Amino acid sequence: MRQGKENKPEPRGLFLNGVIGAFFALGLTLVLLFVLSIFVVSGWLPERMMEAMTVVALFLSSIAGARLAIRRNRSRALFVGLLQGAVLYAITMIGGAMSPVSTLFGAWSPHLLIAALLGGVAAGFLGASKKKRKI
Repeated sequence: MRQGKENKPEPRGLFLNGVIGAFFALGLTLVLLFVLSIFVVSGWLPERMMEAMTVVALFLSSIAGARLAIRRNRSRALFVGLLQGAVLYAITMIGGAMSPVSTLFGAWSPHLLIAALLGGVAAGFLGASKKKRKI
């Protein structure tokens, strides 16, 4: 019989996968926030809900970015998802520090951290269970 490839994961950088997923999630967050800002301007959403919707948008995009990162490295799915969430939060805080309005460092900062990390961990749990079966 022929021996197939061993089931060893390809040596890809875990940090690189986390960064790729984080930048994808950041782009998706910006798109979601743009759509939400259109809803606020048109009057469909009240402006006081924008902070909470920012946390929800970061959570959803963190799930999507972590899923992308986990597809690139399935061997350590939970760790890659958590790493992606941490990198996404760090990039968000750096972007907030460069903005002229420093409201990002206010009361919603812990909420953003929890949303980014929980989104990555949720995707890690979802991505860890998917294994291909050979027929």
